[in-house]
Amino acid sequence: MANLLADSWFVSKPMKQYTHAEIADIAEKLASWTVVPAGTEGYRTAEVTLGGVDTHEVSSKTMESLKSPGLYFIGEVLDVTGHLGGFNFQWAWASGYAAAQYV
Repeated sequence: MANLLADSWFVSKPMKQYTHAEIADIAEKLASWTVVPAGTEGYRTAEVTLGGVDTHEVSSKTMESLKSPGLYFIGEVLDVTGHLGGFNFQWAWASGYAAAQYV
């Protein structure tokens, strides 16, 4: 990817041959670069989605709703997103355990 960007944005040469202005221009281009996905495969293959009950509306100790006492929220029903690799499972188990201590 670096080679592709280099070929598109500037002439390849040893770093010591770039002027401060050229380096500043490259840095500006990298900082303002936006990646736009071409599309998705939809929910059929989705690993993680966003949204859910706002965590500010739930006790972090008991997982109980601050608006409706006696109502508990755990796992992916809450607006908590983890990286791939079991983090969402861990959140589901940990939040379930926390709520179970008070139900």
